[in-house]
Amino acid sequence: MTLDEIKARLQNVHGGSARCPAHEDKSNSLSVTEGKNGRVLLKCHAGCTTEKICGALGITVADLFSESLKKEEKPRQEKREFVAKYDYTDENGAFLYRKTRYRTESGGKTFVWSHKDGKEMKIGRGGAEPVLYNLWEAADKPELYMVEGEKDVETLRRMGLTAVSVPDGAASKWHGNFTAALESKRVTIIEDNDEPGKAFAERAAQALFGHAAEVKILDLTREWTDLKPHGDISDVVDMEGSKKDVLRRLEALQITTPVYTPHNAEAAQEAAQSPEDAAEEDAAEDAFFECFRPLSDFDEREAAWLIPGWVPKGQITLLAADGGTGKTTLWCNIVAALSSGRKSLLDTADTDRKPLSVAFLTTEDSVRQKLKRKLREAGADQTKVLTPDFLADKEGLLRDFKFGTHKMASFIRRFRPALCVFDPVQGFIPPEINMGSRNAMRDCMAPLISLGEEYGTTFLIICHTNKRKGASGRDRIADTADLWDIARSVLMMGYTEEAGVRYLSNEKNNYASLQETVLFTIDEAGQPHRSGTSMKRDREYMLAAAAEIKNPTLCNDCKEALLQVLDENECSMAVKDMEAKLKEYGYTFRTIRRAKEDLCASSAIRVKPGGKGAPWVVEKTEFSEPDTYTPPSDT
Repeated sequence: MTLDEIKARLQNVHGGSARCPAHEDKSNSLSVTEGKNGRVLLKCHAGCTTEKICGALGITVADLFSESLKKEEKPRQEKREFVAKYDYTDENGAFLYRKTRYRTESGGKTFVWSHKDGKEMKIGRGGAEPVLYNLWEAADKPELYMVEGEKDVETLRRMGLTAVSVPDGAASKWHGNFTAALESKRVTIIEDNDEPGKAFAERAAQALFGHAAEVKILDLTREWTDLKPHGDISDVVDMEGSKKDVLRRLEALQITTPVYTPHNAEAAQEAAQSPEDAAEEDAAEDAFFECFRPLSDFDEREAAWLIPGWVPKGQITLLAADGGTGKTTLWCNIVAALSSGRKSLLDTADTDRKPLSVAFLTTEDSVRQKLKRKLREAGADQTKVLTPDFLADKEGLLRDFKFGTHKMASFIRRFRPALCVFDPVQGFIPPEINMGSRNAMRDCMAPLISLGEEYGTTFLIICHTNKRKGASGRDRIADTADLWDIARSVLMMGYTEEAGVRYLSNEKNNYASLQETVLFTIDEAGQPHRSGTSMKRDREYMLAAAAEIKNPTLCNDCKEALLQVLDENECSMAVKDMEAKLKEYGYTFRTIRRAKEDLCASSAIRVKPGGKGAPWVVEKTEFSEPDTYTPPSDT
């Protein structure tokens, strides 16, 4: 079918854009253009597949090809001769895939990609994302060269210089991980002596501007005026014969070349574009402009809540705490309540809800060995709780299931859970993203916001806190404070000075006033129970804990008292009874816990299970049986 015939089946056609027939489209999400050989190109910017779009139009994917293309005979494959192989690795030198270069019988060149599957090499990149060639060597270098191809990288390496190249030459798309890999480095781009080479250099410099410490573009013809068309640095070395002379003149050219600033970028890009590419870009631009509307077109909505006052619907909520505080217990309580239609620890007495579909994604705890039982005991409706089965993933399909990826967006569109829990956040940050980089984290997390508002999914992100002394609030968020900024509600957990009592503090709330801090305990069955509220915040609890830590005399006195209490009780007693006795002597739970940790670390005492249904026991080690189990300090 022709482009006009396809457009005749679409609605609201404007230039190269139209409404997508595969979903309820109100903003011309579909780009429709003609590509090479007369093929009609359909691209839905909301994520609909070409197959789904064709099905909605009543045609097949084959109908998008022109008759001449369908009948075109496959050309005879030329004989080829091996030239070189280039292994692509990650920044640590681990093998990803290989690019093999061949020379054809007509004098041209061709490339074949391959990857390891077990012990075999198979065609293709194996689903791995594109990376820079020679990335591992450039990872710790403050300055380097960028060229178009692997051959030029090896030429510069033989001259003692560090260089990287993109995987597909001047036609390469620029990926965000390229920028991340060259962040804060001084990058000198050597352009090939042709228009595509100049356009690529400009495109790369634009992408690096503001991220790299410095960017320069070298025009080799300023130093080597007789460089042939399409010539590159390898051709320069062949011309000169002396690598020493090339190196001297190259360094001189680098010094005299001014630092790059964006200029005439559109002209360079247009010069390298084919008419088909230009048409595709125009269509994409039309769709981009359709995203902008006057304020009068927006409807006005009140903030909606998944858990009133605590967890806003369709937004990001952050839950942060030290390890062992009970983060998993809390989010399991929330998941169980939402899936079964019951009240959670954070709900008020008049809360009434219907059972909802929820999902949790975790890279820490085993679903089969821990979380299934924990959620069952919390009362979850297991038919409404969705989670990935990592054991069933034999092909590594879940390996790149990360924030900002197409797979993550497709997962939310397909299942549309009311709540999606990520525990911990580090398990879902793409490996190339530096969590300390605010721009990178913003780009990585931003798609969750649009997905939440479009599909009504609320995101609960679990993260650890750091051990920085005197820190509280956003300063306690581990790895990056940007999580605090992007979240609409932030909850922080910790221990109070009372034995077994934890606090949950609402530290940030964009849509309501901060909620009162909830105090709660966790029973022997692992279920949380409210024990009251407090006006204290995370900062006050952290300052109180820091004050006690700064008083070693108090802790030493408590350790002596603990050992004395054990002596008075035949060197063994229930942990709860011991804590109650020390509390009578005026010690806080926090001091008691620290004294217990110190004595366990020095092997003066040991804590062990008291038997089925019986409380935990603390005893002096010289009276304990060998090989007893020492539980976590918060048991």
